[in-house]
Amino acid sequence: MKIPDKLPIARMEDYHTHYLGKCADGRLFWAYDTFIHTLTRPEILDEDWQKWRKEYVLLHIFDADGNHLHTNHWYAGYTADIEDEIIATKLAEMVSDLGPVTFEDIEVRLFQITIDGIVFGLIPDKDYDMINLEPSSTISFQEPWDGSYDT
Repeated sequence: MKIPDKLPIARMEDYHTHYLGKCADGRLFWAYDTFIHTLTRPEILDEDWQKWRKEYVLLHIFDADGNHLHTNHWYAGYTADIEDEIIATKLAEMVSDLGPVTFEDIEVRLFQITIDGIVFGLIPDKDYDMINLEPSSTISFQEPWDGSYDT
């Protein structure tokens, strides 16, 4: 099956798609936290991996047809220097700033943006017939393209 241009995303409470839904004006949104490793894979396996992992909070906004409009982001810092509660608070604030929202499944078009020299977005991997939430392939979508995902 061909990788779709428009991807359904299922909301899973208390997981990667917890903050997923629709604004009162019809725009769609997806807020989540993610990370990137600043060192290569073998190097991050030591006990100090938290010193080399950067944390980000993202809020993607889409129009009612699922076209990416813009992304708000916040660089939280290195994992070793930031508490999970601060990230959770920032996520909740970003969503609250949208005004009234409904948490629900959405369907959006694939997109990518660059922040701090890092590519973020829903990126197709044609070698494996999947779509990854980048960076770090946080979650992956595959057939049957029903909104479910793997971590």
